[in-house]
Amino acid sequence: MKPQETKFTFVYNEIKQRILEGQILPGNSLLSSRMYCEQFHVSRYTINHVFEALREEGLIEIQPRLAPIVVSGKDTPDSLNTVFEILKQKQTILQVYQTFTLILPSLFVFALQGCDVEIMPHYKQAMKVLRLGRLTGGWRIPSNLGYDILRIGGNPLFGELYSAFGLYNKFSFFIEECPCFRKHFLQKPAPANSVIIDILKGKDPSAKHRQLLNMYQALTDSIESTLKNLRDTTPECPVQTGVPFAWNPMRGQDYYYSKIVDDLNLKIGLGEYSIGMYLPYEKQLAGQYNVSLSTVRKALSELEQRGFVKTLNGKGTIVIEPDDTKIHRLALNSGYVEKALRYLHALQLMALLIRPAALEAALRFTRDELDELADRFTSPGSAYLADMLEAILKHTTLEPLYVILSETNHLLEWGHHFAYYPSKRRTLSHLNKQVIAAFRQLNQGNADSFADGIADCYCYILVCMKKHMTEKYKFSNASNIRIPEKY
Repeated sequence: MKPQETKFTFVYNEIKQRILEGQILPGNSLLSSRMYCEQFHVSRYTINHVFEALREEGLIEIQPRLAPIVVSGKDTPDSLNTVFEILKQKQTILQVYQTFTLILPSLFVFALQGCDVEIMPHYKQAMKVLRLGRLTGGWRIPSNLGYDILRIGGNPLFGELYSAFGLYNKFSFFIEECPCFRKHFLQKPAPANSVIIDILKGKDPSAKHRQLLNMYQALTDSIESTLKNLRDTTPECPVQTGVPFAWNPMRGQDYYYSKIVDDLNLKIGLGEYSIGMYLPYEKQLAGQYNVSLSTVRKALSELEQRGFVKTLNGKGTIVIEPDDTKIHRLALNSGYVEKALRYLHALQLMALLIRPAALEAALRFTRDELDELADRFTSPGSAYLADMLEAILKHTTLEPLYVILSETNHLLEWGHHFAYYPSKRRTLSHLNKQVIAAFRQLNQGNADSFADGIADCYCYILVCMKKHMTEKYKFSNASNIRIPEKY
């Protein structure tokens, strides 16, 4: 297993990077400790520890009962060195923009449904920036407005993705240190801030999606042209050594035992370990996951509490028919409710992400790969959607998109005992028929219909799981989870 990043480390590094990247200027406040606790899923103790470390570095000033103030921002290194650092990361930066061009329009349109942009915390400031015509520092306010929309739009994963975009896009460099970028993107044919506000206030979801897609494509094209210009005008252009894109929505919660629980849960749900089968011995599992025996025992205890396995003295741990009474008791636990909502939010996100990913991948399938998929779709009892996602990921060439899809799918592992367990055969049978129908469209070269069909599969799971959790386990918050539409 990958080494765990400590809670302190990842919060400290992200806040520090935002300060050094110029996303938070000197004189401006950080978020409150409460908001950072919600954003990073950590305790107030951890946040206060981070604040103290940033204060010792001279980056922030702490005053009683007030949010910390940034007192020192990014250094002003030699401009040539700055360009060299950007060019080292050229490929990663461009792929980040290309990825978010594919996914942000859908996230924004979905988040804005039933939500008035004019009541967002940063709306008035964004309008002020637009009125005053500030082109450099003023970009932060519209960016903060975007975060408001995605955070308040009902799915916390949207805001986390947008924050990751801000950490990797190097936008402060392009807008503050590249005159050619400012000239082409911000001023022609209309100021970008004005275009963004007008789009976000639009009423027609389809038109809004199309306009946002065009705007982000224009932004990506401008970034690509700027990077090309920098490369052509920089002597001894450096070799690509950029930091790879990373997004881990489970940071602070990705304990080793939880990863084992989710992986075994997935294998049980997909039938790799069926009812009546014994799991590998504890020592074998410890070696397989490279953890201690105590960690394995904690994971098996969690699975037993969920009612999916039973440990028999002297024999091992056997997979059993799920015990609804145990799940119902677990459902009363606030931590379990939080995980259930996280799962539903991940389904919602995947339904929005998978369409552009499937559309991009559709043109890359070979005839041999299609024949292989057709063979796999004849296996009874299998979850064909898992095979299709694996095939789509194989043809996802944008590394950031691959990471986002993979991490979202990891979040979905928590709920496979709901979606794919043998007692849910009717759900699985219907879902498999949907996958086969989408696959036929792929075979016929209908990429759009294929992408729509795969997105509909995740929407179907979301509808079923939302109903299941609301009616059977009385998760009242689940009733507020919206089903994505095609834009």
